Amino acid sequence: MYQATPTAALPPALTEAIRLRQAGDAAGALALAEGHAAATEAGAPFLAIAGLAALELGDAPRAVTHLDTLARLRPDDIEIRGDLARALLAAGREDEALVLAQGSDLPALARIEAWVRQQRGEMALAVQAYGRVLQGEPADAASWNNLGNIHAAAGHFDQAINAFEHAITYQPDEVGMYLNLADVLRQADLGEPRLKVARDAVAVAPDSRAAQTELGMALAHNELLDEAITVLEAAVQRWPDFGEAQLELGRLYEATNRTEALAAFLASLDPAACPPEVAFLHAWLAQREGRFEDAARHAEAIPATIHPMRRAALIGNIAERLGDVPRAFAAFETMNAAAIAEAPPRHGPTYRESVEADLVRWTPEWAARWAPPLAGDPARRDPVFLVGFPRSGTTLLDTMLMGLPDLHVLEERPMMAEILRMLGDFDLAALNPQQCGQLREAYFASAVGHGWDGQRWLVDKHPLNMARAVQIHRMFPNARFILAERHPADVVLSCFMANFTLNFAMRSFTDLEEAARTYDAVFRAWHRANDLFPIAAHAVRYERLVEDSRGELQPLVSWLGLDWNDRLLAHEETAKERGRVKTASYAQIGEKLYTRASGRWRRYADQLEPVMPILAPWAERMGYEV
Repeated sequence: MYQATPTAALPPALTEAIRLRQAGDAAGALALAEGHAAATEAGAPFLAIAGLAALELGDAPRAVTHLDTLARLRPDDIEIRGDLARALLAAGREDEALVLAQGSDLPALARIEAWVRQQRGEMALAVQAYGRVLQGEPADAASWNNLGNIHAAAGHFDQAINAFEHAITYQPDEVGMYLNLADVLRQADLGEPRLKVARDAVAVAPDSRAAQTELGMALAHNELLDEAITVLEAAVQRWPDFGEAQLELGRLYEATNRTEALAAFLASLDPAACPPEVAFLHAWLAQREGRFEDAARHAEAIPATIHPMRRAALIGNIAERLGDVPRAFAAFETMNAAAIAEAPPRHGPTYRESVEADLVRWTPEWAARWAPPLAGDPARRDPVFLVGFPRSGTTLLDTMLMGLPDLHVLEERPMMAEILRMLGDFDLAALNPQQCGQLREAYFASAVGHGWDGQRWLVDKHPLNMARAVQIHRMFPNARFILAERHPADVVLSCFMANFTLNFAMRSFTDLEEAARTYDAVFRAWHRANDLFPIAAHAVRYERLVEDSRGELQPLVSWLGLDWNDRLLAHEETAKERGRVKTASYAQIGEKLYTRASGRWRRYADQLEPVMPILAPWAERMGYEV
């Protein structure tokens, strides 16, 4: 803003105009200032007051008139340029505001450039401009927040988290910044930090509906499902008009197989007061109750703009049950496109490419350089690793194995991933026995941290550990592998149809060809491990398991050296006792065994035709019909 030179007493009119504006009488200040404003040195301070008062009154064009005259009178005054740029922006004259602001180090101008660039999608230039703002005003919480939004949209999670944390530091009472940070932590799958931030948001704004809803979702993210349901039930009672809390509560009822609770919840809602989004929950319930025609009707009522990924998955699953193959496949294509659009792009090699890179290294010459393994601890058996390509029946099988009291099954916990991060790029062949022993101990410590009781024989169920068999064998030479088998075409089709959370590996299944190529790479890795090393493995075939569970499980139990237990066949009861299942199979394991998914690939033969040359050799090798 223009600053008067304090070398002489101010004119009475100027003094009065200043007083009026400071007293909050912008209209009075504007009227008085306009009576004396002119493109002269004497009129300059009145131009400044008139321009700022008009801006405060929301009359941006009037403000521009006065400030533009002042800027022409004093072209080197950068603060006047900042006020004019702000007025131009308020008047909708973005191009002119940007001309004045671009490249400036003055925070007021750099902030305008950053905002305009951000609105236009010029994110790299916006980041640079926000950088200039924060260099001059490092405590500008709004700029930190906007910078975080840019990084989050680009998938730069670390930078986004850092920016939002700065924003909260400088404006700790603004709940929206906590919610922005919580959302990027959700995208980065950082459950514990997300929950802490959600709790902080509720502490800052206990009466915020959005904060309470986020707390419920963050609790669910951390598998604290009972607490999540309690929080969301309270939110629904407090804010009964339909919103995100209602959707998430219904989703949790469905995900935890609380069909009766979901039905009662829907019955309590006033249909006339519910928006179209409630069709989600009605469709879910109808599907779970086997009312597929009703489910299809409800699914069609879900707005296309609401949760497009979930909507498409629901429509696809219902169409699949109704036998409408073209509609089902088209819906799953839409689901996967929406999943990719929501998930930020990843950099570096894909999951398949990382598996193929391992295959290049795994040669007989390399295996011959391995140092002798460390003798295992006789008091603690090497684990059993339950593996198989996703959607091969591993969740059904691990639920059945929970019926054996000698086993402790951990479902998809990241023990091996943590160990491999510790190992980094270190060459497995160069590991000495002592280092292998240290990695073993770290694995077991991690397993305890993830719920293993430390006593029973550990079963580590993680399907894609089959691509890590070489690394596992290096640390656990006496480990046993249970391989879940299923027709390759059914597996790949089911992966394409599953609404996975898109982590590094699951992104492979959003494209049918990439899913097939990933299947090929993973099975080549599995067979390479078995060719190079004495892997102890036993295959369980999904199609036989659902047809004759006892006949398929008895050889496995004998191979493990354990006694048969009829609890193996009580998988429905076990499923109810185990709590939430985190895989895409959660809705099936509590049902009676069914065979409808066996041979499903035949109905999708036309859609699968492009990838069958990749899958047919594996089907033939496993003795399946092609």
